[in-house]
Amino acid sequence: MNSTPLNFIYSTVQVAKLLDIGRSTVNKYARSLENAGYVFTKDDKDHRAFTDHDIIAFKALLDLLARGAEYESAVNATVERYSRVYSSDSVSLVATPDSSTEVAMLNAKVDDLISAVAALSNRIDEIVDEKVRLQVAAAASGIGDQVNGVLEEVRQAQDRADQQLTEIAGAVSRLELHGRRKRFFGLF
Repeated sequence: MNSTPLNFIYSTVQVAKLLDIGRSTVNKYARSLENAGYVFTKDDKDHRAFTDHDIIAFKALLDLLARGAEYESAVNATVERYSRVYSSDSVSLVATPDSSTEVAMLNAKVDDLISAVAALSNRIDEIVDEKVRLQVAAAASGIGDQVNGVLEEVRQAQDRADQQLTEIAGAVSRLELHGRRKRFFGLF
């Protein structure tokens, strides 16, 4: 029974195609990651042999750079997050001719885990949407109260203006009446 762990190994060209970047860019990123402390597997000719884990690290680096992180900062964050730490608690998956049942169970568990993560992500989105909705409603209510206050002030100012116009109209009409009386008394 063979107990060699199952690892997929990729060449620089394959990684470049997977990530949709140039081969020289893969080499540049690999050198930068190595300089920061990341360790790549090497073959007998001292060429890098990239694993799935390395590809995930590259994708994380590309994502950080796409989000506007500075190059050195992105490299250091990637190394910090994705450097392999070997411990006695790690589990090795070993492919053997008799392991198809275990692989099927593992695939089912991975599918369950993916479904749980998707459900959790949806729930987080719902919670965030509800919080945003509540905050928008509170802000709108506050704005509505301010608008109602301003409208009330405008109504009061309009009422005062109407009252003043009424007083002015009354004064004008008294003046006109007084002027007619003078003319009327002036005739006799």
